[in-house]
Amino acid sequence: MAVGPSTKDRFTALDTLAVTREIRGLDRAHVDKAFDLAEGGWSLALRSRSEGRRELLLVPGRYTALIPFGSERSEELSPFARELRRILTGATLARVAEPSGERFLEIGFTRGDTPSELLVALEMFGTGNVTVALDRKIVAVASSRRWAHRSVRVGAEYLRPPVRTDPWTLPEAGIEEVLTRSRTSLTSTLAARLGLGGPLAEETVARMHVDGAEPSTAAPPERARSLHAALAELRGELGDRPSGFLSFREGAVVDATPYHSHRWEGVPGVTEERRTTFSEAAREYFRAVVPVPPSPREVAASSERKEVERLLERQTRAIEELTAEIASLQAGAEAILAHYQDAEAAVEKARATGGEERQVRVELGGRTVELEFTDSPREAAQKLFREAKRRSTKLAGARAALSETTARAVAPLPPPQAGSPGAPEVLTGAKKPFWFEKFRWFISSEGAIVIAGRDAPSNDLVVRRNLKDGDYYLHADLHGAASVIVKRPTPPTVVGELTLREAAQWAVSFSKAWRAGLASATAFWVTPDQVSKSAATGEFVPRGAWVIHGTKNFVRDVPLEIALGVIRYEGRERWSGAPEPAVRSRGEVRAVLRPGEERDRPAVERSLATSLGVSRSLLQSLLPAGGISVLRT
Repeated sequence: MAVGPSTKDRFTALDTLAVTREIRGLDRAHVDKAFDLAEGGWSLALRSRSEGRRELLLVPGRYTALIPFGSERSEELSPFARELRRILTGATLARVAEPSGERFLEIGFTRGDTPSELLVALEMFGTGNVTVALDRKIVAVASSRRWAHRSVRVGAEYLRPPVRTDPWTLPEAGIEEVLTRSRTSLTSTLAARLGLGGPLAEETVARMHVDGAEPSTAAPPERARSLHAALAELRGELGDRPSGFLSFREGAVVDATPYHSHRWEGVPGVTEERRTTFSEAAREYFRAVVPVPPSPREVAASSERKEVERLLERQTRAIEELTAEIASLQAGAEAILAHYQDAEAAVEKARATGGEERQVRVELGGRTVELEFTDSPREAAQKLFREAKRRSTKLAGARAALSETTARAVAPLPPPQAGSPGAPEVLTGAKKPFWFEKFRWFISSEGAIVIAGRDAPSNDLVVRRNLKDGDYYLHADLHGAASVIVKRPTPPTVVGELTLREAAQWAVSFSKAWRAGLASATAFWVTPDQVSKSAATGEFVPRGAWVIHGTKNFVRDVPLEIALGVIRYEGRERWSGAPEPAVRSRGEVRAVLRPGEERDRPAVERSLATSLGVSRSLLQSLLPAGGISVLRT
């Protein structure tokens, strides 16, 4: 052969015939379910009395295979897979049509509740398709299409694709006519005019022991006779239960055939291995050479990434334009002040001249500036400075937006959300919440439960219902902070200084001190008998506030710092936001946070949620109000 063997990227007509014969060998097989294949396409799970559980793979435009049940399937069913299940579950395999010279598989099924035959048709040419028809009407289709001669859509009449010349039944005279009328090489003629395709045409030429690059018109009678014999030999090798042959070159699979391949003979480094069935060989080959399509999650992420890139480009361009405008406004104002007398003279001259125009353009220090008749040059300069300041504010917002978009652009693909198919379970244990999870909470290093209100109503509720004898009440030494309660643990555990300091740190972190960006603050603790709603005469105690009587025990210079991590409590795992020692004593610290710039919070929050593998809603429930900065992860 003058040219090297071509790569097979889809079934040949002979491959289709081989799988057809394998399917015919099933004894009273019926459909269990339908699935989406992870690599693209669909599969029908079958049960056969002779073969047990099998799986028929339907990959449009590529291949089909009958293999033992257990292929890799997608996590969720597509709409078409659900339709296949609805229509075919319980159906019995009745017949498999002869593919002739086509890469087209048509299988007939019967169901007790439908008098007509159900047809499943797989196209393995072009872009491919899968169609299901009942009573010659299409009831499901993977991809709707329309041509001049036929329409493939639900409700349309089912018609088979146009049939080409069948090379397996063509007599010698017909083959000779095809060769004589062609003006291309022998291999090209077999591939196109006889419909064999490249790989099968090369195999036929190799068995004829001729040069496929020669014109097809060379000695047509002899070539026709030799070609007819080679085609008969190929078809005859299949048998009723075709074996599979895999060709390897330097360890990589390069072909799968239902016959011993001649076109690879003599190619350096090529070896051949046999498989029990052709489907087994086809599955192994096409899994190696056909790329797995991206998952819906990856497609969505890619689409979002492209949109982010377009947004980045627009925001960058807007910032450049704003920067240039601000510089121009400031330069214009400075030019007016630097050449004040010239500007004033130009305005006076324009006023004296009169006219309908109320503005004058003047050159000041090499810069053209527009001045109003009604304003003095100083007022004109001030207007330019004010406009530059206004646009500077806009520029700051644009840069903040660009920072957030940049964080989105560099963020890795987020993991599946908890609870979605295929998502790893981050937390284990019963889903029933603990009683304290209705409030803010954490478990101290000494095992005490610490709770706090989330707002004014829950500040009232947490104290009224939960502050008991033996507990401690804590509050940041700031107005409007949350009421924090340290619950007395079950003996022999006692609340010590470590727990009180952790609770104090937690109290100041969930106060206005965090939003103010303070590095440390002060909190105090008291006993339950010092907390009441009774105010002095003439004073009003607002909702969520409490009056403290007696001496306060201050805890000073408490750092504003929160650790995030997964802790274990009573055999269950929960995300917790608490002082680092408290998280570390019961689990793993995943991040340590301090106050940060509030305008940067969305970007930091999104990046942090991605790195931790949690939803933003869960993350927000663990964080104080205000900006955050990540000290370490």
